[in-house]
Amino acid sequence: MPQHAIVIGAGLAGSSAAERLAARGWTIDLIERAAAPGEGASGNLAGVLRPLPSVDDNRLARLTRAGFVHACAHLQSLTAAGLPLRWGRTGVLHLARDDKHAATQQRVVEIQQPAADELRFVDRDEASQLAGWPVAKGGWWFPGGGWVDPASLCRANLARQATAIQSHFRCQVAEIRRQSGLWQTCNAAGKLIAAAPVLILANAAATRCFSPAAHLPLRAARGQVSHLPAETASPPAIVVCRLGYVTPAIEGLRCAGATFCVDNQESALRQADHAENLAKLDFILPGYSQGIDPAQLGGRVGFRPLSPDRLPMIGALADATAIDPARPSLPLAAMPRLPGLYLINGFGARGIVWSALAGELLACLITGAPLPLADDLVSAVDPGRFLLRGRSQRWHSDAAPRIDG
Repeated sequence: MPQHAIVIGAGLAGSSAAERLAARGWTIDLIERAAAPGEGASGNLAGVLRPLPSVDDNRLARLTRAGFVHACAHLQSLTAAGLPLRWGRTGVLHLARDDKHAATQQRVVEIQQPAADELRFVDRDEASQLAGWPVAKGGWWFPGGGWVDPASLCRANLARQATAIQSHFRCQVAEIRRQSGLWQTCNAAGKLIAAAPVLILANAAATRCFSPAAHLPLRAARGQVSHLPAETASPPAIVVCRLGYVTPAIEGLRCAGATFCVDNQESALRQADHAENLAKLDFILPGYSQGIDPAQLGGRVGFRPLSPDRLPMIGALADATAIDPARPSLPLAAMPRLPGLYLINGFGARGIVWSALAGELLACLITGAPLPLADDLVSAVDPGRFLLRGRSQRWHSDAAPRIDG
């Protein structure tokens, strides 16, 4: 088995894959077009760490629960190692949108009976106490949830295996090709950047620029987060969600958001989006935005890679050119794959929850180690699913997936 891999992309996906392979003794060439890790979709000041339960405990719910458990253990391990990670396990309050949603939340807790330190339903009064602000509804309380600075997580992943990971920043891959059993990455001038038996594509929606991945229904969603000036110890001291989210004060700023616009490449901050985020903030914490001028706010715009079924893409890339549309549909296990070419992508807004588990799963798939997920979930995130007959047209529809849970 080869012990050398190239990873394109140094966000949550790429840094997690690199860290997990390096922990197994592999050497990694990590290629990133930005000047530092976590400057793309993984560059927000803070994101939310929490699972996403459902009444039927569907695949998305099971995957986010497994990801949450794995992420918490990984974050604690990085912290214990003294690595440069910023996060706060403050708890997450996920308020009900309306009475119907509140009833659904209560049913989930009644059916699944999670431990009280994992999840419980709180009424409006307790929710208001937790938030430090009067709220309209009760909701789920995740005591072990919190916020994470995603770029710091990327940096910590790479720092943990610094001797095994060679980073190439400000370096853009224009072409990938396979020759003599090696994947080669070249820049726009045709100069070789690195070559290895294994290549991992972790560069968000830009992955589709490479011909072997052009068939994937990856899309980019523009998300703008607003930064609100905040005094230390001002409410809320926890993360609160309700069709949006607001974080505690983090070094004088509080994050509120986020907007969601598919296939929009505008990178500049927009006042209208700040106004939308303030409206969401008022839906979460009624009256909280009073006196805040959207024209005076800072913030950040990121572009999150989405898959149409809301699940990530993790595993060996299928060879779309080897599939004959006139022949019977192949099951995933028999689908032809491109040797040594892998994908870790499509996290949407759940990179913080999924990335550690995704990196571990990918490393296990590459090395042949026991998998950390049930077989049906491994199949559910297999990139080859998009080439199964009868699904391709649906995957490429214009319907945008919900990513706020």
